[in-house]
Amino acid sequence: MILSYLLPPVVGAFIGWGTNWLALKMLFRPVKPFKIGPWAIQGVIPKRQDALARNLGEMVERELVSHHDLAKALSNPALLEALRPLVRTEAQRFAEERLPGLHPMVAMFLTQAMKDKVGEMLATELEAMLPRMIDGAGQILETHVSVRDLVRAKVEAMSPKTMEDMLFSILAKEFGFIEWSGAVLGGLVGLAQTALMVFLN
Repeated sequence: MILSYLLPPVVGAFIGWGTNWLALKMLFRPVKPFKIGPWAIQGVIPKRQDALARNLGEMVERELVSHHDLAKALSNPALLEALRPLVRTEAQRFAEERLPGLHPMVAMFLTQAMKDKVGEMLATELEAMLPRMIDGAGQILETHVSVRDLVRAKVEAMSPKTMEDMLFSILAKEFGFIEWSGAVLGGLVGLAQTALMVFLN
């Protein structure tokens, strides 16, 4: 008698959990179309990967990262300050390594003080040019770089397994909640059946 009362909630919970688990797996599996008579079964994401890549690229460019955002990031004063030490290092490297190799006569008469002076002058000139170069780079990005196409190409190139692992790592808790909510709902349905059975008896 007790078993007959417990069986519907247990079976209902198992069916609810299993149904949701299978539904989540079928988002990604099977990767290749599987023929059953006139029907072809394939995971939703592998089947719609091209459309997903296209829509995701458009959404990222429209809502998250636009050309304006890229240009604004490049014109950030903090970026300019971060680049200044690199500019000075490269200017000094040019004076130390490249300048003596321009001509044998140059190497003969080039003292360390002259190298330091050339490196300092070059660094000063490059630092003055840096804001204009960065501004120009921002304009070039707007013309030649498409955020939408970059995202689309990345998503299209992903293997279904990589996409599955990525989504499961990000949404592991949410997917677990979906599975167990199916178990809870199935168990509640089973309890309702048990209660109805008790009432009818």
